[in-house]
Amino acid sequence: MSAAELMNEKIRTLDRPDGARIGYCVLRGDAQRPLLALAHGMGSNMTRWSEFFGQTTLKASWDLLRFDMRGHGRSVWRGRVGMESWSDDLAAILDAERYERAVVGGNCLGANFALHFAHRYPRRTAGLVLVEPMPLEAHTGLLRSLRGLAPLLRFAAGG
Repeated sequence: MSAAELMNEKIRTLDRPDGARIGYCVLRGDAQRPLLALAHGMGSNMTRWSEFFGQTTLKASWDLLRFDMRGHGRSVWRGRVGMESWSDDLAAILDAERYERAVVGGNCLGANFALHFAHRYPRRTAGLVLVEPMPLEAHTGLLRSLRGLAPLLRFAAGG
């Protein structure tokens, strides 16, 4: 990424009503263009998309957004996390940056998140880019057998 492009990518934070602070970067042109918002996978953060941001030719015609989902990277959070709060956080970022809609993409957990965001905010979703999604219906073997334990595991983690 050139120095001029890096200057257009602004690292920002958004304070949420519950006290969470969400970190994100936006790379935009001089005028507002379609937005591609990218979510990272589990155990990762927005730097997952650094090389993509630096190399993609999409930046010539699209605005690009990457963000740390609550509980990851610059979005430090010690409370509960999940698809609902992550979706609400992205909707709040879209509001703060004055975007009505976005194409939402992600890899692995980020792809599952993108699907959930589209379900929760269909009018704010212009499209989806899913890299290695893992919908619950696709779980097989050990993952399928452990699915029934999810409520117990969530309870234990919360306690």
